[in-house]
Amino acid sequence: MTSLNFDECRYLKQIPDVSCLTHLENLSFRWCPKLSSLHYSVGFLEKLKILDAEGCSKLKSFPPIKLTSLEQLKLRYCHRLENFPEVLGNMENVRELELKETPIKKFPLSFQNLTRLQKLHLCLSVGVMKNGCDGVPLSSICMMPELVDIAANEWKGELFCEANEGVEKVSSIFYTNVQYLQLRCCNLTDDFFPTLLPWFANMKNLDLSGNNFTIIPECIKEFHFLTRLNLNFCERLQEIKGVPPNLKYFSAIDCISLTSSCRSMLLNQVLILHIG
Repeated sequence: MTSLNFDECRYLKQIPDVSCLTHLENLSFRWCPKLSSLHYSVGFLEKLKILDAEGCSKLKSFPPIKLTSLEQLKLRYCHRLENFPEVLGNMENVRELELKETPIKKFPLSFQNLTRLQKLHLCLSVGVMKNGCDGVPLSSICMMPELVDIAANEWKGELFCEANEGVEKVSSIFYTNVQYLQLRCCNLTDDFFPTLLPWFANMKNLDLSGNNFTIIPECIKEFHFLTRLNLNFCERLQEIKGVPPNLKYFSAIDCISLTSSCRSMLLNQVLILHIG
């Protein structure tokens, strides 16, 4: 057997022992409303390529995974899943991970064993994330050389951890390779710039729409690769103290607190502007 499908089983509460299914490539149990636990053997299927748990709203935990053939891990709409599973050993075939409306509070350090992950997309709109969570380890992201795209929308807890170690620890040899960073409506404040932004020295595209900071500090000038900056709907933004030297596109629509002097400064820059 290479495929096992439990999709939309209304009364399924547990995925049983599947260790005997050594040739299984596709295991799916999408939208099982009462499913709350998985047998640990789910995490040790050597030939499994697709593991789909989308929409399992009562699933609170996931067993450790050592799935060397896995290509797709689908965990969207798991409204009670709080911890990302431990990753036991390198898993080189997972390239994209989307966690829409899955309130992961903690990503283990072993998250970096997804060694060839390229895109990490997080989106939370179910209103269950609380402040004080551990977030994604920045040190793990630094160890994932192909991770170039991070997007988060409406993420209300701590998105990244280990930032409290201080900017002085961030050096030219200790930063992420992320080029596209989208953090929309993540309740970011002025602390974001000195504590988190330096970890993303390779950014080309930065989208901070809908956040709560008041100042874009002068250190933004140090981001020489940044060509696109989006600050739309940052209603508390008052001042922009610097512009990255290679910026080509800038948007600040509905930044209602932006000072007139700051608007004039921006209009004198040689770039494409959208200011409202």
